[in-house]
Amino acid sequence: MRNIESTQEDLLKTLKEASGWPGKASPVSEIKEVFKFTNPYEFFAELAGKLDGDTRFNDLSYIEIFNDKTIAAFKAGTLHQQLQEYMSKYQELVEGSHLLSKKFNHAGASDVSKNLQTNGFFEANHTLNISNGGVRTEVSSAKELEGLVQAEKQRILGDKELSARFDAVDKQLQKNAELKKFREYLTLHPEILPELGDFEEFRKKLWFSYFNVAQSAMKIFAMAYASAKDVIAYTAKQAQEEKTKWAAVVTQFNERFYVPFKLVVQNQQDVILKGESPKVTFEFHDGQETCGVEEEKLLQVLSQGERRALYILNVLFEVQARRESNQTTLFVVDDIADSFDYKNKYAIIEYFNEISKVTFFRLLFLTHNFDFHRTISSRLNIARERRFFARKDQHALTFLPEKYQNNPFIIWKKGLAKNPAFLVASIPFVRNLAEYCHGTTSQHYLRLTSLLHIKADSKALTIADLESTVKATLSDQAALSLPNSTYSALQLIYDQAEALAANAADDVELESKVILSIAIRLKAEEYMINKINDAAFVSAISRNQTFELFNKFSSNLSFGNDEIMVLSQVNLMTPENIHLNSFMYEPILDMSALHLYDLYEKIKALS
Repeated sequence: MRNIESTQEDLLKTLKEASGWPGKASPVSEIKEVFKFTNPYEFFAELAGKLDGDTRFNDLSYIEIFNDKTIAAFKAGTLHQQLQEYMSKYQELVEGSHLLSKKFNHAGASDVSKNLQTNGFFEANHTLNISNGGVRTEVSSAKELEGLVQAEKQRILGDKELSARFDAVDKQLQKNAELKKFREYLTLHPEILPELGDFEEFRKKLWFSYFNVAQSAMKIFAMAYASAKDVIAYTAKQAQEEKTKWAAVVTQFNERFYVPFKLVVQNQQDVILKGESPKVTFEFHDGQETCGVEEEKLLQVLSQGERRALYILNVLFEVQARRESNQTTLFVVDDIADSFDYKNKYAIIEYFNEISKVTFFRLLFLTHNFDFHRTISSRLNIARERRFFARKDQHALTFLPEKYQNNPFIIWKKGLAKNPAFLVASIPFVRNLAEYCHGTTSQHYLRLTSLLHIKADSKALTIADLESTVKATLSDQAALSLPNSTYSALQLIYDQAEALAANAADDVELESKVILSIAIRLKAEEYMINKINDAAFVSAISRNQTFELFNKFSSNLSFGNDEIMVLSQVNLMTPENIHLNSFMYEPILDMSALHLYDLYEKIKALS
């Protein structure tokens, strides 16, 4: 295989030079498009024995004649028709020539002249008899022969009707910069114009000229290929029959991820024969039809989540390679959940579950996504002692054992009477349940709302009121007895926030961040209500109270920009609602408690 690859590289290098093919890319794909073959090895090997040495077009640059713009123009109806008409008239004039014919045209005559001169025909004192209109003309030099051919060429190309048809073609070649460049090339090589009437055939003629230039390299390749052909055929047969590991990865992707396309390994045989990386093509599905599509165009129509699912294919290939080679690997998975839409998030989690069972693989998950954290812990059965929260300060990064392995509310409920922090943190969760159990117009829902937003009765509510609502909402708390029943519930919230602020540690526990978030929002509302000083406006607010108060406050030009900036952070940093659903309290888990302490102090300073 190495010898075949080496000789093919030499062949392609020669073809690049002969054709003027630009850049580092190989011309194989262009040759495949022109000659419609599938196996380059077979094509070049068979071609080596069929070349006739005809290099009449070898001085032409392929890319100057055939590129995306010119090919599109040749295929267009108007130019194609005009080229056909030009070719028809040209052939008519050639066939009426005394010197030239359809087969022996000016290109062929020039080729004969070149070969005779190259091989020293005239230098050996030979002469050539040319039949010119029935009269034999003896030619004794290449210059004389070229003169006869050029004179006849000028007579034909100078024909008025042919010139008129050329003018029609010429107008079509001035529509854009690429066609103008081709037009300039055409003026230097007008003999190629008749060939463009059948431009697909001319593409083949050009390549055959280049093949003949590279005849020596092609024969060397053919011999190398013939010597290894039996081995290649056997291996190729095995490759076609074997479902390769790469095909298995693609099948896994197609079956597991929800995307509107299907992946196909295009070069499965070369993956085995040459050790190439798998090349994947895309078949797009719209629900009714299927069509192949380029990756660049596919990416334009995929959602962000679908694009990221496509990206994971590269990861699957890499993992499979390491799996096949039994390579001990530590995979660091950093916030991967945010890279996928919901339907593919669980597909990747299931994939991680599978590779976690590979004995020489180790996985380290880093995430801000609490729902993903809980799901990956559950699905992969990650031991309690291997689950940590990270806390960072100016000097160190500390890993703390995860306190709440399941639902934190279950733990909080057990300590409502003993731990005031649990009681305060439970308020939004109990309110969420009261919404479903009692309705949004119920006394219990409205009472808890008054502890999350400043209402007319907020300051009057006591611990006894809070106890009554908790007992009415949570069936397992019927015997709840809270201490300090006459104490202000609102003040209890502020007390807990103050206790946390006094310590100001970067606390990772959920209840601390919930308490700070509640207190910040309440303090902000108190300040804005006092400054707005419009009881009718405040009492009319039925939803999104903090947001409505901020809009009213910020529209008053008498308030300072610094105040508005601080209050805008309240809307950004503290959630409007904190529900039992982990998605709702995920943002404050993601946020450092230090940010909340800072905002709390800024809000207090306003007051």
